[in-house]
Amino acid sequence: MRSLRDRLTRLLLAVLMPIWLGMALTSYVSVLREVDEIDARQLHEVAQPYLSMSVPGLQKALESAVSGDHDDDEPPLSVLRWGPGGDLHYRSPMAPGLAFALRPDSDNNNDNDIEEASHAVQLQGENWRVLWHRDPAHGTWTAVLRPMTERNELARGLALGLILPSLATGLALVLVVRWAVRRGLMPLKDVGRQVSQRQGQDLSPIDASGVPREVAPLLKEINALLARLDRALSLERQFTADASHELRTPLAATLAQIEVAQGAVDAGQRDTALRQARSGLVRASTLTDQLLALARLDHHLDAGLDRASRAAWPGWQPVLDVSELVREEMAELALSSVQADVAFSLDVPHDPCCVPAQPEWLRLALRNLLGNALKFTPQGGQVQVMVSESPEQVNVVVQDSGPGVPADLLPQLGRRFARGDHTRSGSGLGLSIAARVAELHGGALRFETAQGLKVTLTLPK
Repeated sequence: MRSLRDRLTRLLLAVLMPIWLGMALTSYVSVLREVDEIDARQLHEVAQPYLSMSVPGLQKALESAVSGDHDDDEPPLSVLRWGPGGDLHYRSPMAPGLAFALRPDSDNNNDNDIEEASHAVQLQGENWRVLWHRDPAHGTWTAVLRPMTERNELARGLALGLILPSLATGLALVLVVRWAVRRGLMPLKDVGRQVSQRQGQDLSPIDASGVPREVAPLLKEINALLARLDRALSLERQFTADASHELRTPLAATLAQIEVAQGAVDAGQRDTALRQARSGLVRASTLTDQLLALARLDHHLDAGLDRASRAAWPGWQPVLDVSELVREEMAELALSSVQADVAFSLDVPHDPCCVPAQPEWLRLALRNLLGNALKFTPQGGQVQVMVSESPEQVNVVVQDSGPGVPADLLPQLGRRFARGDHTRSGSGLGLSIAARVAELHGGALRFETAQGLKVTLTLPK
């Protein structure tokens, strides 16, 4: 795995090391410039006595220097003098062959503008510093040369004196950067230590105090994820407990009826027990189907409710006529309504009422709403279904003429295993499935008591 600490260290060093190197080179170049200025100034001071001498005076002074009558600490000087036309008048012993054409600005023929200048040249494989002097009165040129050995030794000493501190500074920079990065990432290590020391069921928020501002959004999202996981696990635990309780009742009743049928000697008693056992199995099967449907809906709800995620659902249709879907579901329940002596009525607009939806899930919601209304409507009653639309939404209203639900129980409707009338059979999952479908489509399910129970399914257009 890639280390964030190593990555930050390399990044910082990649930025700081060129700056450090540039500063070191700038210091070295500045020192060399100072050394050259000092060397040129020393040559100027040493050469001044020779510039005003005549040729015989130069001969006498330089011959004594060659004979050894000079300071051994001073490097030997070489002097050359040319006439106004460039003819060589004098060349001191051991002086290198310096061409008159190397004088300053010789290419521009500006000799009248130059009185004194110095520069470095390479002659016979050796570096020399040359001081050029023009005598304005006579037009003669004098060149005083001195080897740059002393200057080079001084430059090497200064370079060595700069290199060693620079290397030490560079090494210290690497160590300081590594320490600073490690120190800066300590809050992340503390967060990792918090997580590693947790028990498997501990989904409490991570302590974000003291973490850098850049890490706080990440911890905020992690804590939000932990909260969602904790909520989901709580719902699953409650759902599992309620489901096992709801399944235990029909299965136990079915088992008891099968035992009665096995021990019955009368055929009528045996048939009655088997019918009741079959009824218990049908109830358990229906409950299982509803639990599976809720599990699928929960899965898609956790995947997101934005438009892109909805469009990726299997069977999603961008345009679906709700009126036609209601007609089809009411036709499926027509025989059951006749057997229960309950009248169905439908009121829909002439024009289609279209919404983007998943048809199978919407059918499931409508089937549960209609089935719930049919179950709680007494004989001779009626179930009224009305579809209407507005510029923003489509409403499906299902109202029965049953006993209704007390006002204090209305907020519980739509929750899992919540039932308004505990004397009737049922799992209490039908309305929760319809509420889940409405939520998946960005809509809502509302409950009212008005001469029975009135349920309104709202779907955005």
